[in-house]
Amino acid sequence: MSNKDDWFIDWFNSKYYHILYKSRNKNEANDFIKNIISNLSLNSNETVLDLGCGNGRHSISLSEHFKLVDGIDISSENITLAKKNKIENLKFFISDMRNFDTKTKYGYIFNLFTSFGYFKKNEDNINVLKNCNNHLKKDGLLFIDFLNSEKIKMTINGLKETINFDGIEFNIHKKIVDNYVVKTIEIVDGDLTFNFQEKVQLFKIEDFKTNFSISGFELLSSFGDYQMNPYDLNSNRLILCAKKLAND
Repeated sequence: MSNKDDWFIDWFNSKYYHILYKSRNKNEANDFIKNIISNLSLNSNETVLDLGCGNGRHSISLSEHFKLVDGIDISSENITLAKKNKIENLKFFISDMRNFDTKTKYGYIFNLFTSFGYFKKNEDNINVLKNCNNHLKKDGLLFIDFLNSEKIKMTINGLKETINFDGIEFNIHKKIVDNYVVKTIEIVDGDLTFNFQEKVQLFKIEDFKTNFSISGFELLSSFGDYQMNPYDLNSNRLILCAKKLAND
């Protein structure tokens, strides 16, 4: 039985999660990965990790540019879908990002599409970062693609929308509670009604800098969108590149 605070396990394993987000664009993922690689001159001979890989959308793109790619996700349903992609240099594993151990050192770790800040205790976020640090080579890089909490706070509170897919109704309500953006999702599928929740902590860039410092990273650069434009308070995203610091 999952912890009640671990909302992501039941939701990510639900078929409705995959229906709601099925329109996520593979071309967008491909373009984003290409932009990161070219902007930061990444080495194609590296082994990389896609942490919180979902159904493998970004992992597939990464496998086209890097020597070896591992993908990790806590959702067994996501990993089942991801493994349908039979690609020679790509492997997938079910694991929790707080305590994964792949026995591999990576040149780069990617944590994409707001796959961070899910936990109630900041200790868990630190554990994720420390685990990443332990799995990186000397001077390895960590990339986090996160929402821009500054913009979210100005635009999202109380937002409601209804989306229909194949006769299934998704009633979505977004609000800010205790510095988390909470998305409640009511699903009406014929005579059946289901309720799920997404909950992400509204970390600012200063919060990331603090957590990076605690976990052995230095922030190198920040970007505000998938075209890698500079970050500002009105950016659509907060994309961070952090470097593993040398051990004392």
